Amino acid sequence: MYESDVTIIVNVRERFGLTQASLESLYQTMGGNYPLIYVDVNSPRKVQRYVQRAAAERKFDLVRVDENISPNHARNIGFKRAKTKYVVFVDNDVFMAPDWLRPLVECAEATGAWAVGPLYMERGGAAAAQSGQYMASPEDLVHMAGGEIVIKGEWGRRECIQTQRHFRKKLGEMQRNYTREKCDLIEFHCALIRRDAFEKVGGLDEKLMTTREHIDFCLRIREAGGTVYFEPRSVITYATPPPFALSDLPYFLLRWSDTWTHATLSHFAEKYGLDPVYVDRVKKTTERRQALLAQPLLARAEKLFGPRGGQVVKKAVEVLEPKANAVLVKALSPASYRSMLHD
Repeated sequence: MYESDVTIIVNVRERFGLTQASLESLYQTMGGNYPLIYVDVNSPRKVQRYVQRAAAERKFDLVRVDENISPNHARNIGFKRAKTKYVVFVDNDVFMAPDWLRPLVECAEATGAWAVGPLYMERGGAAAAQSGQYMASPEDLVHMAGGEIVIKGEWGRRECIQTQRHFRKKLGEMQRNYTREKCDLIEFHCALIRRDAFEKVGGLDEKLMTTREHIDFCLRIREAGGTVYFEPRSVITYATPPPFALSDLPYFLLRWSDTWTHATLSHFAEKYGLDPVYVDRVKKTTERRQALLAQPLLARAEKLFGPRGGQVVKKAVEVLEPKANAVLVKALSPASYRSMLHD
């Protein structure tokens, strides 16, 4: 029914190892021959070859970018090629339940929403990849069922508070507690956007390289008089890391680097008049990155040397990884990003 109204845009979120499984899940479940644009951001050769074969077989539009650009940058590239009434942004590490797309379009048509998000679930990456057509179970965790954004205080000292509804609750605990409704916040794991709304708010802010991109876009929709909706009949699953392939690590470490995150948070804080201490949240990104990197090393060290071995590995990662990360950022960031990083 809606094949002429919707274009799907797929981009890398933080790693490449789940690209094939995720894309196959998308094609198995979207219920039609919708146009698709795949923005291939400097993927390793094995993934690049797969995407090229898939594009030839499925007849989708493939855009190759031979440098490490941010997700928002990639989404803007994809959007410029889309011609339909709606676009649906999808990350390359999500898995779709059957018939996930139709409810998003029906919600937008019925409500006039500028943006619509599904019920976001989460599951470990390896388990999600094995599932094929993903059906959420009562034991699975909710990532978000819509959300709220509150900004309060005086300009320059404002506070920004975001809330993910039902975050990490088991699905079985809240199955009767959600319905289609207006909200403040959806995420770019999967998001349907009305084309004219995207143009009205000026596209996605490419100075938000690592985080807050969904908050910024939803705030700008609200400021422009548009609405955002949560549609629970559509269900997708974000596959959380690990595992990582070795070829995933350069982009993952760059995407969540201290340098990119500090620049992103500084820009977001200045844009919305937030208290400068907001930028200190870069520490959370550092801790997550280091924890994910150290996880396999810690397990091996504790197996060989006991708890003390694990403590040594954890301390070594905390001390050495930020220094290595700073060097990596300089080596892997596009030249066009230097002005943003130096601001």
